[in-house]
Amino acid sequence: MTTKQFVIRFYSVTFLLLVLIGLFNRIVDPFWYYRDIEIKGFNTIKPKFGRYERHIKPVLLMREQPDAIILGSSYSEIGFNPFNPFFTDYGRLKGMNFAFAGAPWSMVQCEFEFGVTHSNIKRAVIGFHPGSLPLVDCRKNFASLGQISPGELLFSSLSLGASFETILEQHENPTHTREGMFFSERGRTGVDNRFRLLFSRIVNKNIQCLNTIKPNDLSIHSISASTHDLSGLERMIKTAKVHGVELVLFAYPQHAYGLELDSRCGNQIEHWRAMKQIAGLIEAEAKPDQVRAWQFYGYNDITSEPIGTRAKYWQDPWHFNFEVGDMMLADMFGKNPEGPKLGHPIATNTIEKDFQDYLLGRSEYLQQHPGFQADLNKLEHLCSVPTNKC
Repeated sequence: MTTKQFVIRFYSVTFLLLVLIGLFNRIVDPFWYYRDIEIKGFNTIKPKFGRYERHIKPVLLMREQPDAIILGSSYSEIGFNPFNPFFTDYGRLKGMNFAFAGAPWSMVQCEFEFGVTHSNIKRAVIGFHPGSLPLVDCRKNFASLGQISPGELLFSSLSLGASFETILEQHENPTHTREGMFFSERGRTGVDNRFRLLFSRIVNKNIQCLNTIKPNDLSIHSISASTHDLSGLERMIKTAKVHGVELVLFAYPQHAYGLELDSRCGNQIEHWRAMKQIAGLIEAEAKPDQVRAWQFYGYNDITSEPIGTRAKYWQDPWHFNFEVGDMMLADMFGKNPEGPKLGHPIATNTIEKDFQDYLLGRSEYLQQHPGFQADLNKLEHLCSVPTNKC
């Protein structure tokens, strides 16, 4: 064999191998980018979608052109079904869960900007943590949204490995739905351990959280003014008005154990102060039928669900399942003549009464459930024992 023949055969084999790898990755579609070939038992379940969701979801939004989107962190991604009838106006709006695991406020703001720019969005539901919601330069921080290299999807070793893993893991439960909802730990045992692990992390970083808070320790005096930076939210409101988007914001709910730990750590009152400032900004910048905000804090049958190895409503103190999200959407968009069942609209003229009602409900619940604090203490301290597996 001459040198020339060797070189020709080498490049021919290499080219053929690349073609086969590209064709294989194209058919398996491990990151759910192409979505046109699905064979049961071969590639219908996409366990590696989450690895590339920050690249894929923006592309899907441009391709699918939803009318209504859900935004936020994994709390929103896990907690909301984009097919919910209240959210979609009983199918009149095409819904998409456009939330991302681990997304900070800066990314949420830029995803909203991206969504209204690249699709004719009519409704957006956005989760937030009460506090500062500052402005971010999306062109600088998230300029690559919606951009992904076809070469990386088809020919990279990462894609090839993901394709093989996709085929081998078809017996596993799905991690996501086609419309972007994340299942995470849904249905898996060990909910109590996840509570313990997260609580232990918080307590270890904040020793003051070990203090025991009695029902009357929290003040019910007027919520003083807060001075958080809300420039990002202000920009979001103005963008919604320009594009004619119905913007509905909500403070992420928590399990009662999480609420109680927040109180012990000294965070709860500041959350309410921030919500009052947020309400003031919304009322000053927009009409109620265009922009509004909700909170779902409280001690009730949903937020105080008993936590064992399994739970219906919660995966950990902060990640709620879509059964809770369905109730929240019913409150935010439903027409219940008796009013909301789980949440309350955030408004400057009612926030202080809502705060007092919250504290009263907390006090009554703790009186009726004397073992609540003991159970919380057990969760807090169990992980500090080296022999316990949390």
